[in-house]
Amino acid sequence: MATRREITKKYAADYAKSSKNAKGLILDELIAITGWSRANARRALSTARKRKGPAKSVTRKPRGRTYGYDTLKVLISVWRLAGMPSGKYLAATMDLWCPSWKPSENWTRTD
Repeated sequence: MATRREITKKYAADYAKSSKNAKGLILDELIAITGWSRANARRALSTARKRKGPAKSVTRKPRGRTYGYDTLKVLISVWRLAGMPSGKYLAATMDLWCPSWKPSENWTRTD
């Protein structure tokens, strides 16, 4: 895998500044060396040019909380009582599990 990454990094700079015909030749050469499909080779070349450093150093920003702590505690207890269904199924059955539930300011999202 490291060898493929090195080869891709080597071809990425040439690929970025080449004409359309030259890009096709670079892709053909990379496909012959790595055994990748044409789409995968093209994707690897374009991302290798943008990335600075190893692939694992790119980290994602964590997503913010959707609900407050008190709301989350209630939702977790309802989820456990319902048999721990996935979110899609829990949302569909909330009327069955909480028939007298009335939305209030405590159940608002924290967007």
